[in-house]
Amino acid sequence: LILQVNPKELDPKYAHIQVTYVKPYFDDKELTERKTEFERSHNINRFVFEAPYTLSGKKQGCIEEQCKRRTILTTSNSFPYVKKRIPITCEQQINLKPIDVATDEIRDKTAELQKLCSSADVDMIQLQLKLQGCVSVQVNAGPLAYARAFLNESQASKYPSKKVNELKDIFRKFIQACSIALELNERLIKEDQIEYHEGLKSNFRDMVKELSNIIHEQILQEDTMHSPWMSNTLHVFCAISGTSSDRGYGSPRYTEV
Repeated sequence: LILQVNPKELDPKYAHIQVTYVKPYFDDKELTERKTEFERSHNINRFVFEAPYTLSGKKQGCIEEQCKRRTILTTSNSFPYVKKRIPITCEQQINLKPIDVATDEIRDKTAELQKLCSSADVDMIQLQLKLQGCVSVQVNAGPLAYARAFLNESQASKYPSKKVNELKDIFRKFIQACSIALELNERLIKEDQIEYHEGLKSNFRDMVKELSNIIHEQILQEDTMHSPWMSNTLHVFCAISGTSSDRGYGSPRYTEV
């Protein structure tokens, strides 16, 4: 995709072309219909890309200022096609406010963990990388930074209650996904990674405790660890990998790094 740019900002001594990366775009209905990787890679005519911005004009700002512009493009024909380039027939822009950006980011992290945990061939390295990015982050970064910025009692009143409740709800799902991922990781690791795993669990407990204090509710209930989704996920994994449903260590797949 060739991006539109402001010619006044370009050096006239040079010829310029600006290209950005786009991803296939699916609405909720399409996501339920396109279940396989093949279906999500073929017969596609809608694509999306995003660009950060702030109301002050800067691209990047603090969490409370960070907005995002989502552009959805529709092409005249579907990819793959006989031609490499297809004209764009429709362009739709959606501006996400800072609290929407927070909800979007947590939703993406949740979906990534769920996808990894639901895979028949669990990639242990990717699972641990995602887990570390979710529960082992710097003090002023990561999911908790969004919670402090938008769900803290002193901050939440600044935003529509519907948006605040939506963010709370996605945080509940995020915590559940992290819990499931940690349980699965415990079944995958070998003895030399037990200490590393215990560190992840400790960071997770700290995150749950702080998040519970922020939103004034016990965000991780005891029965959450035994939810149907988690039981089904771990049952399928154990059946495929041949590991016991009791605590133990499995035989994961590794990726090259």
